[in-house]
Amino acid sequence: MNKLRFPKQGFYLVLLTGILFITVHARLMAAEKVKVVKLSHDQGFYKGPFTLTLRTSTPDANIRYTTNGSIPEENSGLVYSEPLTIGQTMVLRARAFKKGMPPSKVKTRTFLFPEDIIRQSPDGLPPEGFPFAWGPNRVDYGMDQRIVNDPAYRDEIIDGFKSLPAYSIVTEMKHLFDAEDGIYANARNDGREWERPASVELLHSDKRDGFQIDCGIRIRGGFSRMPNNPKHAFRLFFRKEYGDSKLKYRLFGKDGAKEFDNLDLRCSSNYSWHMGDPRGAMIRDQINRDLQLAMGQPAMRGYFCHLFINGHYWGLYNTCERPKAAYGESYFEGKKEDFDAIKVGKDEGGIMATDGNLDAWRKVYKMATAGVSTNDDYFSLQGKNADGSINPNGEPLIDMDNVIDYAMVIFYGGNLDAAITWFGGDRWHNNWHGIRNRSGDEGFKFFIWDAEHTFLVESMNKGLHEDRTGPFPAGQQFGSSNPQWLWQQCLENEEFRMRAADRTHELFYGEGLLTPEAVRATVAKRMHEIESAVICESARWGDAARRDNPLNRDDHWRREMHQILETYIPQRSDIVLSQLFRQGILPDFEPAVLSDENGKIEMSAAQGTIYYTLDGTDPRMIGGKPSPTAKVYKASFEPDQAIQIKSRVIYRNEWSTLSTLSN
Repeated sequence: MNKLRFPKQGFYLVLLTGILFITVHARLMAAEKVKVVKLSHDQGFYKGPFTLTLRTSTPDANIRYTTNGSIPEENSGLVYSEPLTIGQTMVLRARAFKKGMPPSKVKTRTFLFPEDIIRQSPDGLPPEGFPFAWGPNRVDYGMDQRIVNDPAYRDEIIDGFKSLPAYSIVTEMKHLFDAEDGIYANARNDGREWERPASVELLHSDKRDGFQIDCGIRIRGGFSRMPNNPKHAFRLFFRKEYGDSKLKYRLFGKDGAKEFDNLDLRCSSNYSWHMGDPRGAMIRDQINRDLQLAMGQPAMRGYFCHLFINGHYWGLYNTCERPKAAYGESYFEGKKEDFDAIKVGKDEGGIMATDGNLDAWRKVYKMATAGVSTNDDYFSLQGKNADGSINPNGEPLIDMDNVIDYAMVIFYGGNLDAAITWFGGDRWHNNWHGIRNRSGDEGFKFFIWDAEHTFLVESMNKGLHEDRTGPFPAGQQFGSSNPQWLWQQCLENEEFRMRAADRTHELFYGEGLLTPEAVRATVAKRMHEIESAVICESARWGDAARRDNPLNRDDHWRREMHQILETYIPQRSDIVLSQLFRQGILPDFEPAVLSDENGKIEMSAAQGTIYYTLDGTDPRMIGGKPSPTAKVYKASFEPDQAIQIKSRVIYRNEWSTLSTLSN
């Protein structure tokens, strides 16, 4: 049999024993969709009106569109018959239809007009199509005209909208606000059954490329889910059932992941304006994650943005990666299925694996509970021999350098609600995540998460003088074990204390990342990032809990930032150093001072004997003895080649922290 195929006409010509059979093949006509609608203008920020045309390349197809977030159907939506004049903020969803063919994919585009946005719902009434009630929740709409028209802000608020990227969520109103099924109206519900379809766009005012993707959305958070909180955060899920299985876009620049399975749109919940707290800084969580990343540790990257829901301004938000197996695949070696991703949760009495399993963490808990004072036990957690060398048969369970840096961020920020939470009487855990490749050569790495109760000059507890170095009782049972507890357990071991002391000295002295100068720079960068956008947040949410005296940038946010920059940061480093000294982590004498003056190397110490090496190795061996390659410093010298000096002082049988110098 010879077969000739003409796919465009949808026919097969079949020649069989000299007889011609014509077989109508309707596959293409039945399965090929109508071509997607194309728009004359892309989504983005606009200043003046424009004429928008819609078209499809499928002959004789009809186009329908909506402006309320709903999906156009064959018998619903507006019929497109002539170009549209777009002169105000609008979300447009368009779809093409032709009898006998499946309809086209939905095209969703958001057009933002900042001059129009500042006048949205000035009386606080619901915008067109939005409900008066969100189930049992407190409701707040609109832009406060007292802020919009204030001489201090009126010339800057438009720039505030343009100063940050904007995310636009477009979905049917019922998915958000229906009293029974809406996720916003029922924010305390979670899980896959409380995920709804939506379109999400990223828009830039400077015409940089953004994206549009269909995805699933859920409400995220803990405390923020309460009905008295009118501003909720979102989590985005990219799945094949909605369209693309991944978001392929470099959200966080060239050093960040290339693609994402999920993404958070966070907003401050504690110390927030929508809850009426004048201490709202809006950057606390982000700067803690910034500090962890700056230390060379993996961390959840993020940046600030505006959010719009069906075209209505919803306030200042913060993007954030998710510490799950997909994150491990993006930043570490291995595939998603290789990773355990664990966190505080409902399983195992308080710990759950969001990916993989808890087998390795059970081993960690058993070993750390039994004690790690000996080097056999301590290094076994790292898959090493007692002398610190790699054990080819060992199982790396913990990245100790990561544990130390993770703890330092918690200590510096005075984090009341970290892996060990003050709100649980320091007997419970919260807000921690860990990731480990089961077949990799590194152990669990831990991530700063939800660090809002930080950088507080005044708080429910000790504020500026907050001490989170412990020891605390959390971790006495497996269900409350956590990385901060692991820090406490490891302090039994001399090698861990020495490594923690070295890192403390590196971070808190010289040009260290936790010196006042360095932390100020980290905080100031984020402060400047949102300084104009805070005006927009004030107009949207500043009156949510304070109708007569709305919270604003100059009187409240700048005052709180001044507290952080001028009171907290100048004093906090010395406070934490004193706390670590009381914990026995830091020696009570100074390390060696190294200098290179015109090629002459000099070393000095107030007391003790100085040992040094020239090959970059530690003059102190595991176990506490001087290294065979270490020399005792006696006089200055002039090396004839480039060297890396490492030096320690030994005094009363105790080693100082490490000093380094490269000539």
